[in-house]
Amino acid sequence: MENYKSLLKHLEKTAKQYTNIAPENGQLLSILIRSIHAQNVLEVGTSNGYSTIWLAAALKETGGRLITLEFDRRRAEEAQVHLQEVGLDSIVDVRIGNALDEIPKCDATFDLVFLDAEKNEYRRYLELVLPSIRPGGLIVADDTVTMRDEMPDYVEFVFSTPILRSVDIPLDDGIILSCKTNA
Repeated sequence: MENYKSLLKHLEKTAKQYTNIAPENGQLLSILIRSIHAQNVLEVGTSNGYSTIWLAAALKETGGRLITLEFDRRRAEEAQVHLQEVGLDSIVDVRIGNALDEIPKCDATFDLVFLDAEKNEYRRYLELVLPSIRPGGLIVADDTVTMRDEMPDYVEFVFSTPILRSVDIPLDDGIILSCKTNA
């Protein structure tokens, strides 16, 4: 992480403008990726690439790859520039388009999925990607405290679906961490 820290610090200055995750959330994602030795990760909501750098830096250590989806072309291009700047662009596939259209095109079995895009679409994102998440794979949903009223169907789904085990984590704007079971 050392060689990425200066860019991350720089991007933290525009965190509000780009609605980026907090550094603590980036650290949590990094720890999760390393602890499960993730090989394939999906990020829904790239923005300017702040969280993407956290994910990709951890995946560089595990030998994994990242697919990240962003609707806004300008932000996706900014993210690509940032990834090139820190030498992580070769392990990240930045895809531009609506995540609901792009998720079905992802041909991978995912170890971890990070949701940080349109809150009212979280359940649809998860339903589309759930068959592609391996048993024991993780789903991390961001902003689940501050924007919970925008995702009631997601919250109900992850806490009532038998193949998911979920927990609220009161970190920054809130995270719901879910694990797909073998069932």
